[in-house]
Amino acid sequence: MRLLYQILWKDHSRVHLLGAFLGTLAGFVLLLAGIQFYMDIKSVLSENRDLLDPEYIVINKKVNIANTLGLTGGGFTEEEIAEIEAQPFADQVAAFNSNEFPVQAYTEGDQVPNFITDLFFEAIPDQYIDVKSEDWKWDPETGTIPVIIPQDYLNLYNFGFAPSQGLPQIPKGVLSMINFKLRLQGQGRGNYDDYNGRIVGFSNRVSSILVPVDFLEWANEKYGYFKKNDPSQIIIVSKDPTDPSIIRFIEEKGYDTIREKLKSSRMNIILKLVISFLVFVAAIIIGLAFLVFLLSLQLMISRSSEKIRRLNKLGFHYREISRPYILLLILLMAGITGLSLLLTSVLAGQLHQRAEAWSLNISSSLHGIIFATALGLILLISVANVAAILISTKKLCK
Repeated sequence: MRLLYQILWKDHSRVHLLGAFLGTLAGFVLLLAGIQFYMDIKSVLSENRDLLDPEYIVINKKVNIANTLGLTGGGFTEEEIAEIEAQPFADQVAAFNSNEFPVQAYTEGDQVPNFITDLFFEAIPDQYIDVKSEDWKWDPETGTIPVIIPQDYLNLYNFGFAPSQGLPQIPKGVLSMINFKLRLQGQGRGNYDDYNGRIVGFSNRVSSILVPVDFLEWANEKYGYFKKNDPSQIIIVSKDPTDPSIIRFIEEKGYDTIREKLKSSRMNIILKLVISFLVFVAAIIIGLAFLVFLLSLQLMISRSSEKIRRLNKLGFHYREISRPYILLLILLMAGITGLSLLLTSVLAGQLHQRAEAWSLNISSSLHGIIFATALGLILLISVANVAAILISTKKLCK
């Protein structure tokens, strides 16, 4: 083997192979680092879902002039709800039920100023609500209606309306202690009943005035006379709130939602675009390096054609003649694999240190997919080049 190596490699330039080596190494590092970065950021988004709060997504149709003129409805049809349920990102889907009768809330007494206002009610199953309270139940015998209001409503009063009107701010505990009446109006004059109302919690998830589902079904059956409309809002529980298909589906269908709650999805879209670009560039670099490898080895074989023919006539099989080229290729591929993994590991360590400064939990070790990707690509490049070497030497030995 050493004799063959000395014969075949004598007077050959290594510049082309060095360029191919460095080009392939650069492409591998770029590709592997991009995958490592993507996996790390995706794990951060997954671990911090509770901070981004995108698991429960409330969507509605956009309001346009046709809705204002009464030409089209603003609710979701059964077919549209079924389509949403069929989406891969939707784990659970529920429609909002609304009251089909007028509702008024008012106070009377000396403890709080008297007021009266029109209200609306909506209801969704309890598992979608972020407020847990023992008082969240409807008992017709007591006649007290539990109500959950959005935290945003209280914030608007305490930090917007109250300071501008010279009114006192109200903490949650005090507001929950205020007794008020709810008047449910049926069809016809004088057809109404008054019930006690009580605020049992404040929701950060749903921007609506919520009552228990069983109460609203009972009240709609007893007082309802409005035309029953399609649900105007849908709540979705997502398996993966970072899935870019969520925001893509909402935009394609012309639906609307609180965009802030889809920030992780938008971040994932941007991240995938960046990683896709890096992978594309890395693929081009690796492809060009592969061609340089192929052409360099073919050039070396071509320049040694006379030596290869003589060796073949002396009894050397073309596979034996190919071994020095194959051995060199294997050594170069092993070097590329080791160095690319080492450099990617160094970059992962640097990213880990930066992430610690930002209080983010990112692994300093390489993900398993990195090793699988490096091994797969090296095997692919090696097999293709080995096949090309064997074919070329075989032709010269005929």
